[in-house]
Amino acid sequence: MTTTHPDFTSSVELARLAPSIHNTQPWRFRVDGDRLLLSRDPDRRLAALDPTGRQQVISCGAALHLARLDLRLQGFDSTVEYGPFDDGGELLAVVTTVPGHAVSTEDLSSWRAARSRHTQRDRFAARTVEPAVVADIRGAAEAQGAWVRVLGSAEGVATLAVLLAHAEEVERDDPGYRDELAAWTHRPAGSRDGLPRAATPSVAGRASTVRLRDFDVPGDDGVSGGADQPPAAEHPLTVVLGTEGDRIVDWLHAGAALMAMWLRATVAGVQASPLGQVVDLDWSRSRLGLELGVVGHPQMVLRLGYGQPGPSTPRRPVSEVLG
Repeated sequence: MTTTHPDFTSSVELARLAPSIHNTQPWRFRVDGDRLLLSRDPDRRLAALDPTGRQQVISCGAALHLARLDLRLQGFDSTVEYGPFDDGGELLAVVTTVPGHAVSTEDLSSWRAARSRHTQRDRFAARTVEPAVVADIRGAAEAQGAWVRVLGSAEGVATLAVLLAHAEEVERDDPGYRDELAAWTHRPAGSRDGLPRAATPSVAGRASTVRLRDFDVPGDDGVSGGADQPPAAEHPLTVVLGTEGDRIVDWLHAGAALMAMWLRATVAGVQASPLGQVVDLDWSRSRLGLELGVVGHPQMVLRLGYGQPGPSTPRRPVSEVLG
């Protein structure tokens, strides 16, 4: 039922469930009458992994998409004014609500998916994602102004694998990256952000065709258990999400596209796992686009497939992100 004033607390409650690099949750929201303002939190930027703040803004774009989804469930359409604004660069977007939206079944299924979605960091099953599901997921991203390249050939996957391996080695050799990784994977008990140990299973022994991000850092006391028998080979679908431009507004659109396709995947029972290393570094991100022959800029790489639901990651309360 349409109300005269949106419940922005509800919108931010859903927005805080968006994915973010290392679960940093780098967003801030503020209410101004019938407008919702989104800013990035400079204290939550990963200086070593994300020096330009690109992935931080993508995370904020994903949160913005969920906030607008919740507004639709309340009976509001919304328009967005994107920055830059005259505030020093932290304010990213201003959402203005328009009453009268008719809630659709897709709105409802997406809202439910947002509350059950998780990042798949454990093994994928051998089952192949059906072409119709792939087309649906791709269409969701394209509707947000992004493009999707499906790596269907062995050559494309091999190119990605080489770049991923090199990028992972470069990052692991960087003391700043290792310190940052440790800081966000070794949070104090009761933390409402970061990645708990249960959410980052060891990649040792995984039969993956590409290099997976290794969350183990020197000094970890976690156990990387060996398998009694060789693990089954993993062949999830790999896709590259990109945008024509590479400005802050494009990063916000990339975040919205990422969230839209992830929700559509979740509705179809498909799990997603980012392959972040290759887009962390400017040189590997540029090289990926060049090798794939895409027009524009790769923003995210995802593996899509079927797997067992993993543990949820903690979230900060609304009171910490809305003020």
